[in-house]
Amino acid sequence: MDAAGDGEGGGPVTYAEIEQYFNSLGLEGPTAQQRIDFIFSTIISLLPPPLVPAPEAAGDDSDDESFSLTSSDSEASDAGADPLALHPAAIGDGTDHISRLPDALLSNIVSRLPTLEAARTVVLSTRWRGVWAATPLLVDDAHLGADGPSGIPVVRAVSRCVAAHPGPVRSVRVTRVSFYAQEYALQRLLADLADKGVQDLILFNRPWPLNMPLPENILRCASLERLYLGVWQFPEINSAHLPLFNKLRDIGLFHCIVPDESVNALLAHCPKLEVLSIVFSYGSPSRLHIVSRSLRVAVDWNSTLDEVVVQDAPCLERLILQTLERRRPIKIVGAPRLEVLGFLDLNLHELQIGGTVIRAGMNVRARATVPSLKILAVTVHFTRNQEAKMLPTLFKCFPHLEALHVLAVPSKSIDSDHDLEFWESLCSCECLESHLKTVMIHGCLVHSNEIGFLQYIIREGKVLKAVGVDPSPNNSVAIDLVLASFGENDAASSGVSSGESDGDSDAASSGVSSGDVFHARVDGRFLFENAIDMTLGNPFCVDDVLAS
Repeated sequence: MDAAGDGEGGGPVTYAEIEQYFNSLGLEGPTAQQRIDFIFSTIISLLPPPLVPAPEAAGDDSDDESFSLTSSDSEASDAGADPLALHPAAIGDGTDHISRLPDALLSNIVSRLPTLEAARTVVLSTRWRGVWAATPLLVDDAHLGADGPSGIPVVRAVSRCVAAHPGPVRSVRVTRVSFYAQEYALQRLLADLADKGVQDLILFNRPWPLNMPLPENILRCASLERLYLGVWQFPEINSAHLPLFNKLRDIGLFHCIVPDESVNALLAHCPKLEVLSIVFSYGSPSRLHIVSRSLRVAVDWNSTLDEVVVQDAPCLERLILQTLERRRPIKIVGAPRLEVLGFLDLNLHELQIGGTVIRAGMNVRARATVPSLKILAVTVHFTRNQEAKMLPTLFKCFPHLEALHVLAVPSKSIDSDHDLEFWESLCSCECLESHLKTVMIHGCLVHSNEIGFLQYIIREGKVLKAVGVDPSPNNSVAIDLVLASFGENDAASSGVSSGESDGDSDAASSGVSSGDVFHARVDGRFLFENAIDMTLGNPFCVDDVLAS
């Protein structure tokens, strides 16, 4: 079954059909339910944290008959309410000091409460009803419980929250709801969000059908600054929908079916768009063709794109790749400010620069270089001859490279024929002579050609300041080489590290005192949140001086 296709009869791919497909695999291990839950939980785990965490223990709202998401019922309950009954803890001098605070401060307090608790402030007094009305609404379905307040289905509860609130809407986060057979509530929700100026929207359909259409009302939400969509079929964009999202800065399309033309329209007609993420997308879009005057970060995360083309992106600074086992070309045509590229998989990616296909050992001309690139991350099988030989060629393509991350993939078979002699015969280049300061090795260097690469970097890296290697026992030869090359005294000034893979340096095992160790984090885990975080100078390093 095509995950992005139609089910039997051409309708939406239903949960039951997916379950039947998983069960038909006849494999031992996880059940269909477990597989589906894992896929969706993986997608959800990539989302930024909620603005307000969900309450640790949700109360039983079904017994609270006086509570309503509409303001009229709240006003009625306030008419005959005893203030001390509502505030048993407010004894003291009997004065309501909190209500005497400025409106702006009270609104700030309310905005930090979970959805239900924020709504309940209207029963405190007339003053608090005014504060609630003026506070930009924050709705999170995680705050509403499994079945919503007073037994209201969550889909309707979210829609009612938005419709009933008299003020603007700041943020809506929905990740626990299936909208199947709830098309009317979905239509109304998006229409209300558009009318009330929603700024931040995370809207996921949990978990099936995979191709449930997202209403075109989403294109009316012109006030959006961040938009994350999950498990939808995105509408086709035509001239009638323009202009689009004039304030949008960050968009993430998670496991969505998106026509190529719609992606192109988003890039071309969102004048402030800075971050675009295509995540777990299978088949549609088929390619990412970047033409944007504003985009700064483009992310292809575990999708099945046929190619990625950076055609005309004068502001693009980062091209982040986390690729499935699918070969594709990566074409860089117009990106004069590109500073970060990776992980470039030397087995799966065919790199093209300025129309030139980059091949191992080629004579690199100026038109096939990216002088702006400062940080490169590559995935390489050193035991595969052509992949290993690509590394010195890439140094010539990126002459001003300052930081190199190498994810060494282990391999049992060896087809390399160059070993140490290849690396010993190589001359230096501008990158190694004048710019490369940091090399981080993720994984272990075991074979002679892998050690030869490290020797080459240390020998020719004239301005090298930091070399990070994993302190695994399997990496002992590489560790000894680094320490022997720099020595204990040089380690203090050069910043050589054999730090733990979780970020802690093991000074005792390296023989270098803790004051001499450069605490560089060698972390093979690459997190989506780091890829899109522009505050990190180096998204491949976390919580260390290299990332600042």
